[in-house]
Amino acid sequence: MKIVASILTKNPCYQTGEKISVRGLMLHSVGCPRPSAEEFAEEWNAESYERACVHAFIDGDTGVVYQTLPWNHRGRHGGGSSNGTHIGIEMCEPACLTYTSQFAFTCSDLSAARAMAERTYRAAVELFAFLCRKFQLDPQKDGVILSHTEGHQRGIASDHADPEHFWNQLKTGYTMDGFRNDVAKALESLEC
Repeated sequence: MKIVASILTKNPCYQTGEKISVRGLMLHSVGCPRPSAEEFAEEWNAESYERACVHAFIDGDTGVVYQTLPWNHRGRHGGGSSNGTHIGIEMCEPACLTYTSQFAFTCSDLSAARAMAERTYRAAVELFAFLCRKFQLDPQKDGVILSHTEGHQRGIASDHADPEHFWNQLKTGYTMDGFRNDVAKALESLEC
């Protein structure tokens, strides 16, 4: 796994310097056809960008992780109390998508989109295993690894459908239960 430090030092979220006691990890997808993590990091590194701030983006084309906040900083990713407990990670989405509503899209190149979904999924598994090891988190414990959707269902995040909407509409077969299982397996291999 390659992690590129791209800390959002100009973003108000970073500048507040608020810390969290990490109790979990939240997986997101960006919800727009934009595969470049570097572009997100550049755009969000501004004093005027106060509406959101995540800990990392996973590049859709390469799977490279762009770390945008120190892991123990409070982010603005879940839109609820999850910001004070969970690290937020965004997976970038392919340029071949056209969103038709907040959670629905059409896709002009299904093969390319599925390949990108697999690349970001695999990178997210590796990153989440690394973070579980770093913060001594059990990926199978209830509430430790959540999607934004699951966070909303628990009342700790805003009403979003990611990343499940992305995986489901592309018919990838990925689920959050499968993701947690894959993270647990990856964590075992790190500890061997």
